[in-house]
Amino acid sequence: MDLSPLLHGLPSPAIYAAFMAAAAVMAALGCAALAPLARIPQTKEHIDIAMRTTGAVMAALTLILAFCAVQARSQASDAQRLVSTEVAAIATMARIADRGGPAGHALRQDLAAYARSIAEDEFPAMTTEGRHPQTQALLERLEAGFYQLAAMAPEVMANDMLQQFDDMDGAREKRLDGARIGLPLEFWMLILVLSGLLALTGALYPPRLHTVAMLAVQAAGVGALIAFVFLMDQPFRSSIGVSASPYQALSHSLAHRSAAIPGSTRYARP
Repeated sequence: MDLSPLLHGLPSPAIYAAFMAAAAVMAALGCAALAPLARIPQTKEHIDIAMRTTGAVMAALTLILAFCAVQARSQASDAQRLVSTEVAAIATMARIADRGGPAGHALRQDLAAYARSIAEDEFPAMTTEGRHPQTQALLERLEAGFYQLAAMAPEVMANDMLQQFDDMDGAREKRLDGARIGLPLEFWMLILVLSGLLALTGALYPPRLHTVAMLAVQAAGVGALIAFVFLMDQPFRSSIGVSASPYQALSHSLAHRSAAIPGSTRYARP
């Protein structure tokens, strides 16, 4: 059962609390339940070996978490770039539509509706469902409208218009393709394995209250790091990742300008 969508729907503090609690419980149980079974002699030499083993596993885990955090941050930047590129492409089409007279003014209103549909319909569910039918229908309506406008425009303007429309369509495709961008599953498997090994090292320590508490606190810190990487991963799904606000802002701007253009609503297509 994939709990990732459920966790991504939680606020950041809840995600931190969940990961920290899970890691702390795992470490505490690793010591309290496994140490009596292992029955390792509690000599200074064995304690030293236990601490070295825990330190080695901890170092490996923090190293992979640091690497994953850098990768996740890079992916978040790529995702933001995809959104910025698409928003810029829609804005460019709106400027081209301004030069198309009354028919272009109607297309500007359609562009505002298209940007609003991306923000409200397609963006929230694209990581699981991909294209949204309503957004796709608006894009096809825009395509037909701009091709009609291009047929009446000078050749240079028509070529520029169609090229810019292809760029806008391509920007959407890139966003949809990158909607599931995230760390490879192998990284999460490695983190899980190392976390399990860290919990198993608890069997090397005496199951005393202060020792169990120390291991739990240490594991909670690691859990916080894992939660941070989880939040940074999959930027189109994360609660602190890329948002649809640029599309909403563009939609409001286009709608406001369309309303300010005299007679623009009179030429709006049904």
